[in-house]
Amino acid sequence: MYYSVEKIEKHWQHNRATFVSTYQDWIEAFRRLVPLAGEVIRSLEGRKFLAENCAHLLFSKAFNHTLAAYSLMPSGLLIDASLASRNALETFLMLELFSTDPTEQHFRDWANGKEFRPAWVRSQLGTCLSATVRDVIIEFNDDYYNTVKLAYSFWSGITHANLKSAEYSLKAATKADYTVPTGGSLDRQESLINCLFAVLGTGLLRCSLVDAAVFSTDLLRTLGDQFTDVQTRMNTAVAAHLQLGKSVNSVSGRGDR
Repeated sequence: MYYSVEKIEKHWQHNRATFVSTYQDWIEAFRRLVPLAGEVIRSLEGRKFLAENCAHLLFSKAFNHTLAAYSLMPSGLLIDASLASRNALETFLMLELFSTDPTEQHFRDWANGKEFRPAWVRSQLGTCLSATVRDVIIEFNDDYYNTVKLAYSFWSGITHANLKSAEYSLKAATKADYTVPTGGSLDRQESLINCLFAVLGTGLLRCSLVDAAVFSTDLLRTLGDQFTDVQTRMNTAVAAHLQLGKSVNSVSGRGDR
């Protein structure tokens, strides 16, 4: 038979080797970010207050979606990684909105079963760029919210079963023919992978910082230098892969996606 689990696993092994070689800077940033986020999650565990309990549940959910995306990307399963990333982003944004609500009413409503539509959450974020929560002043700029709206729309376009998704489901075999890369492909997907890493990493870092500031200021002081290091590494990776993506597209004759 043409397909078998063994053949697909061999294909994934090849993809993973390519991925590790190409995205070592992003991998290193995530190796440092993941344990930092884990410490914030652990600090919320077992607390006796409703807001902390809700934050723990939401952060853990977003963390798992992030890990799912991170585990799918090296195999080349980028559509599925985009779906997991979209789920992570929805939860990150909800957690950020809830955690910066001084009244903590959103947490109470959520705990009582209220559903918060992702579009409504996105519309609320950015309307107020400063909040004082538990005597902690948190200030934002709105660039991030514009970016996540674009990313959410981008990922939705390629995860739904529409023609747009074919661009990420097909691979050019010759000038006239296309093939479906069963098991995933990393070929000419620099822009998408950079987007996944950048938006996921930023969401995980932001929620770690916000929740540490609101619920565990001592932890934020302890880990402050490590958070700064991760942010610097992420900025460097974004710049490097944006430049690489432009070079690849220039050689191939394709525009940025």
